[in-house]
Amino acid sequence: MVGDVQHIRRSQFVLTYGPGAIIESKNGPRIIPALNHGLGSLFSQDIFQKFEITDSRLRIAIKNLTQKDARVFSLPSNASLGRPETIGIYHTYVFPTWRICYGRKGGHPKNLPVLYKGIKCPVCHRADDSSAVRFVAACVNGHLDEVNWDYAVHQDRNCDQSCRPAYYYWKTGGSSLSDIVVECPQCGCRTDMGKIYSLDFECSGRLPEKESPAHRTGSPSITKPKRPFKKWCGEKMKVLQRQSSSLRIPETVTLLTIPEYDNAVSNILQRTVVSSTINPILNSPLKPCEGGIDIEDLISWIRSSLTRKVSDESIKVIEKYIQEEGIPAFCELFKCLCNEDRTFIDFIYEEFESLLAGPRITKTGNFIMRAARRISYDQNDITTSMDIYPIEMLKTITAQIGYRRMPYTKRGPVMGGIEIPKLISSGVPLEDSTWYPGFEGWGEGIFITFSEGNLPEFSGSRAYEEWRRYPVTCNSPDILWGNLPQEPLFVWLHTLSHALIMTISLHSGYSSASLRERVYIDRDANNGGILIYTTSPGEDGSMGGLVGAVDVFEKILERAFDRIRLCSNDPLCAEVRKTPERINGAACHSCLLVSETSCEHRNMWLDRHIILRD
Repeated sequence: MVGDVQHIRRSQFVLTYGPGAIIESKNGPRIIPALNHGLGSLFSQDIFQKFEITDSRLRIAIKNLTQKDARVFSLPSNASLGRPETIGIYHTYVFPTWRICYGRKGGHPKNLPVLYKGIKCPVCHRADDSSAVRFVAACVNGHLDEVNWDYAVHQDRNCDQSCRPAYYYWKTGGSSLSDIVVECPQCGCRTDMGKIYSLDFECSGRLPEKESPAHRTGSPSITKPKRPFKKWCGEKMKVLQRQSSSLRIPETVTLLTIPEYDNAVSNILQRTVVSSTINPILNSPLKPCEGGIDIEDLISWIRSSLTRKVSDESIKVIEKYIQEEGIPAFCELFKCLCNEDRTFIDFIYEEFESLLAGPRITKTGNFIMRAARRISYDQNDITTSMDIYPIEMLKTITAQIGYRRMPYTKRGPVMGGIEIPKLISSGVPLEDSTWYPGFEGWGEGIFITFSEGNLPEFSGSRAYEEWRRYPVTCNSPDILWGNLPQEPLFVWLHTLSHALIMTISLHSGYSSASLRERVYIDRDANNGGILIYTTSPGEDGSMGGLVGAVDVFEKILERAFDRIRLCSNDPLCAEVRKTPERINGAACHSCLLVSETSCEHRNMWLDRHIILRD
């Protein structure tokens, strides 16, 4: 095995991979370690500050979610560091280390493949005829480890369980899990993967992504876990395939850069070094915001405090704003940017209010919204009038705050709700803050809202009453949206959003997996909207195919409602109703479920019945 370099985009690192993820390489699977281990010498305050993403709204949202002072940075690239593409920036670990040697070049008893741990096969002593086993073990508390093959093979057998062979026979006879038989060469104990899948393993408490490499030189890196681990876990581990999507589910936070705070002075004030310097000035006993000092004294104070921390040009932008707008306006702007008594949902409401303000173009070019088209629809008991706004340019900032491991367990709902697995943080502490990986994306979108706030009539339907009567409570303190998505209006909009994504993809040139959604309702659930957008890293953004779909939106809306009205899985799909145990009503892969890269709510809170009013 050699240390080849594999390139992934920053957006892939945040949305798909990141710490704790298993990535497939041509030399086998590798686990991505925590930032402090993976970045090596690049893990430093200077590097993180150089690549910091300055957005106070996102920083505050993450801080209130994690209860830690948060900062976000963009992962360095070879180009940004001036390094050749052949030099790796982020190191990985070999995982899992158990392998299967197929013995195709001879030397195996009965010509059977063998399962072993290490680099070279203990039977034929070759390393070029093997591949990593595709099974690992995980628990709902986020722990990950190798499968305990010794226990799996010998438990409940007529064996003294002292066998610790150097390898096991690996017999395959078909395509199902039960056709894979694992046998001990010493005592003859055997089992199959179907039975191993049903076993409950004692959790080891291992987090391989947070371990240090066994050696600092050479590649690939291998860790040597110090067993037993000090942190005991009372959960049970279950076997999963290493490529399973439930092995690692990233938790990301995305916020739209809104025009109100996208200007020169706001962008400067959102920088951590600036806000942390100005905040004690404005809250000093002199009370500058209450007229305690005059403009010139405040400007002089700010200049002397920021000198040698930021450029003189940035200080002049702040001075100009204070001189032109006055101290009260400056204090109000700073409060709006840096007020930490706001949650993620507060920022969602703020985004919705900003989008409702209508067409605007910012000087930074990060937001360009054109005038709306009004479209009415009235067919088969579905009546609505909507304003469709093309957004030629928008900017989003996304950070990964952590990830969950969701192996199958037999336990049902807890206290009438959904048991959410523990969140493992993707951030790492450095000096006084916890740093999280993120990226900036530019693209285009379509904002859809009700004309003049006139909602469709659906409150008297059976589906409406079901969503009111049967809420599903999520017993997790850090879930982003809380119970807001279970509002009937939210379900109505979310259902339409999925139908629109699948229909727009036929007209825009984008695949449905490349489109993303954000569903809004206001604080009183009296109005709402849908933002369907696509972004990519880099300021070039996208090619305009999405905003071009606005010209044919009547046809798109009609086809979206047709998709809701009739599913190829009917009557099976239509027979499903919302119940206390169900997170969806009538919704399946044939009509509404989309890629998890598109849905912000993991294909939950959907119901065709609520739009069809039945």
